[in-house]
Amino acid sequence: MCEAETKQGASGSARHFLVLVAVLLAVVVFDRLDGISFFGDIDDELRLIQIRHLLEVGGWYDLRLPMIQLPEVYQSPWSRLVDLPYVVIASALRPLLGLDGALQVATLVWPPVLLAGLALLAVRFVREITPGERLSRASFVLVGLLLILAAWEFSPGRIDHHNMQMLLMLLIMLGLVTKGGRGGWLVGTGATLSLIIGLECLPFVAVALALVAIGFILNAERSRQMLADTGLAMGLAALLAGLLFVGPEGLTETACDAFSAPFLSALCGYAACFWLLARFISDDTRWLSRLTVLALGGCAVTLALALLYPGCLSGPYHMIDPVSKTYWFDRIQQEQTILAFRQEGATGIAMLAFLSVTSVIAIFACPLWRRETRQSFRHWAAFLFATSALLMTYGLIRYIRFPVALLPLYLPLTLAVWSDLASNKAGRFVSLLCVMAFPVLIGSLYLAVPARTAQQDAVWLMSGDDCRDDDYAELRALAPGRILAPTGLGLALARNVPVGVSVGAIPFHRAAPGIRASFTVFAMDDKVQRQAALAPFNYVAVCHVPFEISAQDAPLYSALANNRGWPGLVPLPVQGEGRLRLFRIDHERLM
Repeated sequence: MCEAETKQGASGSARHFLVLVAVLLAVVVFDRLDGISFFGDIDDELRLIQIRHLLEVGGWYDLRLPMIQLPEVYQSPWSRLVDLPYVVIASALRPLLGLDGALQVATLVWPPVLLAGLALLAVRFVREITPGERLSRASFVLVGLLLILAAWEFSPGRIDHHNMQMLLMLLIMLGLVTKGGRGGWLVGTGATLSLIIGLECLPFVAVALALVAIGFILNAERSRQMLADTGLAMGLAALLAGLLFVGPEGLTETACDAFSAPFLSALCGYAACFWLLARFISDDTRWLSRLTVLALGGCAVTLALALLYPGCLSGPYHMIDPVSKTYWFDRIQQEQTILAFRQEGATGIAMLAFLSVTSVIAIFACPLWRRETRQSFRHWAAFLFATSALLMTYGLIRYIRFPVALLPLYLPLTLAVWSDLASNKAGRFVSLLCVMAFPVLIGSLYLAVPARTAQQDAVWLMSGDDCRDDDYAELRALAPGRILAPTGLGLALARNVPVGVSVGAIPFHRAAPGIRASFTVFAMDDKVQRQAALAPFNYVAVCHVPFEISAQDAPLYSALANNRGWPGLVPLPVQGEGRLRLFRIDHERLM
């Protein structure tokens, strides 16, 4: 009987997986119909530069990108863990297709493979939390359609780290709800690898570890094994993956915005606390005693980290200066609350509507609705982890990728709960109130917040215009030197400059010195500061625009982009009909 049930469950999982993969791939194909990924951005461009440089020059642990100098060579904080599959695929195909062809195939192939991994974990999770009789192929079609924003992060060419981070967050959530002995290993491994990729998921890792600790404090079922396995997985993964993807030297350095000594120490310290407490606290210990011991151990590790690495108390963005913050960072939408969608027209309304749907799902996903889950800590842990991602998104748009990947998996459960509630009049009334609550709330906020005209001024143009579709042929004739350009043009130049030529500003936080120099030169009207900022550079580059730019907003940028020239900047010959304009700096005549 058990064998028959197991075979039936495996067969059902396979069918559900195939349905979900088919829907997700259809969503991805729809996204690529116009040749542009909905979520494609500068992260993909810089990741491709990093992978290409590794394949051309080598140096697995050397993350310096010499085509970007600020004035120091840009040191990427991004992990080789994400680079690895692209490097493997491209290296295998390079003898057949050449470097460019091999890289193109790698960037097209690997994201859909990750998408299949997402579908596999999603099916496992949905089957874990939803009554079996409520699962159908139609329910997985609906899940796939609701995962549209998550799926677009896996479109071919979308090669930044967010898709893999989403995969690891789902791995953590699956670990929290798993009944068997593998739950702690999934949580610990997912938490560690997500931090090795980047620190964006640090708040979610903190929530997951807190939930594991709370389960142990409350003496929930299998919580001792969960605590021990989570700690053991964290410690082993931190050491092994750290050595493989960061290297011995990198693990001894202090970098507050990338996996390094502070985060290795933190993971190993908390891992040791988890494992030791699970090993030596007896089953009959009261909850208050467990809480006290866990709190003392956690506080000891946290205090040690603060004393050893005081510089990291300033956060990962401590290098962003006031000029970079004003002209660049404060204008980034993902660093705003969800109310920033108010200024995005139809796109903003669509995103708020989608968040309303996920919020309604979160209401009905609550374990309180079902008798079978009210006392189940594993169901509460997964639910709280998913809803924490939604709450964080309300405060900071950058986290939106995670609730749109996690909460749609609760849709079959939501439909089951909704169906049960709708069986009586009181339940229907409660359901209606819950369904209306978030759309009304978000709609009210949308109406209450005044609309502002988007800042599409000269600074906005400098941050976005990259002479798209140019061939950048002018760059090949440049003698070795450094180029200062608007931030929007930096990555395009970095992709095309010859050896010995570098760019000085790209729109990433570690490039803050170059960002400051760029806006000081192009947007500010101070001759002395402009001359000082341009002193280390040999060239200036801008994109010509066929319309008038206000000189009041950005004097130098306006003059160069409108072909009016500037004293001390000597125009270099223009090849073809492209918009790229290059100037050699005559420092003695520079105004």
